[in-house]
Amino acid sequence: MLIGIGLGPGAPDLLTLAAVKALKESVMVYVPGKMAKDLVAPYADAKILDFPMIRDRAELKKLWENNAKIVADGARNGMVSFAVIGDPNFFSTFSHLRRTLQEKYPDIEITTIPGVSSITAQASRTNTAVEGSFTVSDGSPVNTKIILKARHPGKEKEKLVRDGFSDFIFAERLFMENERVTKTIPEEGDYFSILVAGKPAKTPSGKKIVYFIGAGPGNPKYITVKGRELLESADLVMYTGSLVNPAVLDYVICETIDSHGMKLGEIVDVLARHTDAGKTVVRLHSGDPSLYGAIIEQIDVLRKKGIDVEIIPGVTSLFASAATLKKQLTLNGITETLIITRPAGVTLEKDSIRELSRHNATMAIYLGTDKLRKITNDVAYPADTPAAVVYHASWDDEKVVLGTVGDIADKVEALGINRSAMIIIGNVLEPENFKRSHLYG
Repeated sequence: MLIGIGLGPGAPDLLTLAAVKALKESVMVYVPGKMAKDLVAPYADAKILDFPMIRDRAELKKLWENNAKIVADGARNGMVSFAVIGDPNFFSTFSHLRRTLQEKYPDIEITTIPGVSSITAQASRTNTAVEGSFTVSDGSPVNTKIILKARHPGKEKEKLVRDGFSDFIFAERLFMENERVTKTIPEEGDYFSILVAGKPAKTPSGKKIVYFIGAGPGNPKYITVKGRELLESADLVMYTGSLVNPAVLDYVICETIDSHGMKLGEIVDVLARHTDAGKTVVRLHSGDPSLYGAIIEQIDVLRKKGIDVEIIPGVTSLFASAATLKKQLTLNGITETLIITRPAGVTLEKDSIRELSRHNATMAIYLGTDKLRKITNDVAYPADTPAAVVYHASWDDEKVVLGTVGDIADKVEALGINRSAMIIIGNVLEPENFKRSHLYG
């Protein structure tokens, strides 16, 4: 038998009587580190098991399995304990150990003794009263919800099912008389009831797929929820160098590869190799991958290797720039047309900027900051047409330059901006006599 013991937040006098009793009665006590060993010392000799803070999932799996074998061998000879700081069921090393034991050694009986967690310890130390709903997170996806005082658990379950939860446990009057724990969710509960809802663990579908994700314009909060969830759960993330704000990579806990300087063949080979190994693989592009993202070449080669793709859209820098400028790109009475284009360069022999500019629509120009003077000389817009350049839209170092077709190049060059900026030209930037939308009557 294995008991997971919560040692509380770190103070020796915050161990529970049940924890002390279990420590004294165990034939062997294991701990994940020296702090836990010192708390256990007055009651038992403890052995430290190695749980290094590494991200390599394959290496971690080996460590978990090795430690699980050690604990399982001891648990077959009597009652053993694994003692952790806080509570063994909350963000705990014990959770990983228990999961591995359940997979590899299902014959081992496992139970836990709760401890004072850091959540309640901080409330005590900061004199904070929690009187309503609150969120506790380590930044990973929310796959568990706990509802206290679940007086109508049946109705709560219906809502949670719509949100993707499928595993439910109802508990009432825990550690009291008339305690009830059941997976059959009743319609009514009392004041001392709890409903626990979980989303199923990700299971391999057998389908080989690479996820192309739009990281958004730069601000890490502008990535989509689905994009963030995939970053958090991925086994490999390959990103497009300095085009992606490093802050977006804070969502990633797995191996990352900067593709800057890599050839197409190298990029696809890495993506395919990890996908063939059954890993969740993400290719992270800036903005939206479907706009100047150079994804089709990658997709074509991946499909020839029998690998499918899924594209998760992102907020493009154009829309982030419009948000920064507080402007509407199409406006009744000014123009109903938005032209998105780019100038000729290394990967484009000839552009159509002059011809397109004759439409007098709003024009958004990507990848052209270093050619801004040539662009403003070529366009057919009058020299006094409003123009804007937004550098690093939504990033912390965002810069906005306002002017006209006639003077915007001078202003941008004076600031030394020659890359990573969006160019917008058109009368929507300084609209006069626009018409009210029919939406407002």
